[in-house]
Amino acid sequence: MKKLFIQTGLALAITTAMTPMVLAQETQATITAETATLSDQDADAVAVQIANSAAPEVLDPGLKLEQLIEDFEYSAAGQAFRSRPGMFYTTATAWVMGTPESRDWGNARVMAYKEALLKAQAKYIESLGVSIMAESMTKLYKDPTQMPQFSPEELRAPNKLLEMLDKAVAVTGGKLDNELRELGIDPEEFNAAPREKKALLFERSVSERTVTRARQSLTGVIPVKSWEAYDENGNHAVAVAIVASERFRQFVYDVTHSKGDLAPDPSKALSMPLIDMLRKDRSALLNDFGIRRMYDEQGYPVLVSFGQSSNPYRGSEPQRRADERELSYAAARADAYANFAYLFNSTGSSEQSTGRSMKRQTLGLVRAEGREVTESEQETMAFVQTIDREISARGSVSNLPGTRELFRWTATHPMHGHEINGVVYLWHPLVEQNARQLRDFKPTRNSQSGQANERPANQAGSSQSRNLMSADDF
Repeated sequence: MKKLFIQTGLALAITTAMTPMVLAQETQATITAETATLSDQDADAVAVQIANSAAPEVLDPGLKLEQLIEDFEYSAAGQAFRSRPGMFYTTATAWVMGTPESRDWGNARVMAYKEALLKAQAKYIESLGVSIMAESMTKLYKDPTQMPQFSPEELRAPNKLLEMLDKAVAVTGGKLDNELRELGIDPEEFNAAPREKKALLFERSVSERTVTRARQSLTGVIPVKSWEAYDENGNHAVAVAIVASERFRQFVYDVTHSKGDLAPDPSKALSMPLIDMLRKDRSALLNDFGIRRMYDEQGYPVLVSFGQSSNPYRGSEPQRRADERELSYAAARADAYANFAYLFNSTGSSEQSTGRSMKRQTLGLVRAEGREVTESEQETMAFVQTIDREISARGSVSNLPGTRELFRWTATHPMHGHEINGVVYLWHPLVEQNARQLRDFKPTRNSQSGQANERPANQAGSSQSRNLMSADDF
């Protein structure tokens, strides 16, 4: 009896211990089944969510440029430009037309910089003085009696014409249909096209037109910073910052009138020659546009002008590649020279005409098909905006001495592989002095021999070093 009781108790203990395991397995099986059922029902939704989370976020170059500009303006260098009394500072952006697949993408990138520069210059011009003309108008009109009508003569005349046309078609055996098809007209639609008349029954509209005009001197306006942003699809956008001040305009005046007699500023002198500073990093040259005021190792102020152009040739013929490269250098040279003209003596103008209108109309429509006439009304609503903007800059300088080509460079764009060719031109006060001495050279005649004495040409040697433009210069 005692043995039987022990066996029975052991069996109950084993059963009690196994019950939670069985329940757990059943619960887990139920959960797994439910999860499988839910996964089947939501498979498409989950797949879409996974795809969206895996897709890379597309960068907007325009928004990225705004962030880069904001970061610069909050930096010490940017705040110095923005907060200095008497200084004008602004920025502008432009998109590069086309994508890197185009052979002319490198040149399109250069022109985008020029567009951004013009936009920034327009802001400067308008800040000095702008003429504004604005006019606005609202209109409310209703006249239900203007519903168009067909007269009895209009309804009869086309029927006779159609009868004659049917006879002509029958006689010519479809020749007219062929001629209509050659003109891109479906003969069936031509024959079935109903006649229509329209008239204005109701209109409510408001419109405004604004015209702004500005024209000022751009002499002494100089770019100090540029940015570039791009997305994964090869869309690029650029931005430029410009500044202007009385102090820098005075410097430009001194450059053009002092005949190279400018004193150095030892506190701004650097030790590294400018040509070495610029040449050591070709990738930096790809991002240098416009003209900059720098200093050499003795503290002399210099002007460095950058020009670049791309070589569109992608073939393997060496002579053709060399020819296109030389043409590219010639374009870059013109670009660098143009910077001097804009800085020393230029005028800009900005004109924009903007029109906006919001209009809601009801048109009366009458349609005649044979002798049947139907009337209907058609309501339309539209917002229309028109913009006509033109910004221009024109610079000129005559007989400017003291400029020379510092060096040429060729680089491959690191992302898209385009060959970019550039030149760097320099204006230096000592170079101008030397140029004037060579240009104004007058030989002296020996009284005994009657021959001119040979005089060695005056030479001025100097090396240049790089220095970023500082707000202290303005």
